[in-house]
Amino acid sequence: MAFDVNRWMKYARARIDSSVGEGNRSLDRLEAEREADVADKPWLRSETDAPTLDEARARIEWEAERQRQAPTPPSSAPAEPTVEPTAEQAATRLELEARQRESADRLDRIRKELGIAEPTDPAKPPPSDPA
Repeated sequence: MAFDVNRWMKYARARIDSSVGEGNRSLDRLEAEREADVADKPWLRSETDAPTLDEARARIEWEAERQRQAPTPPSSAPAEPTVEPTAEQAATRLELEARQRESADRLDRIRKELGIAEPTDPAKPPPSDPA
């Protein structure tokens, strides 16, 4: 079986053409989507640092229209967020506190076995001697 370089070159060229064509189609699609997005938003097309008066006016009008079309909440009073822990969160908190107590007790027992004094916290005053 002879090695046909020409055949492999045609195959490689077809694969490259396919990939480049797919990339071009994707880029064209993204550019079309971008054009559709900025069709009624001239401030997005601006290439200057500061918007012009017309661009600012158009953006304000667009934002006002968008807010007018937004659905209003069913109640007229603003809803206050309620933050109540769920039963699962409360159980997790209780389990964490129990583990912390067990850990502190275990650490105290280890310190006593090794004869190591409890480290002093500079924020706490030293314990007073009852003697």
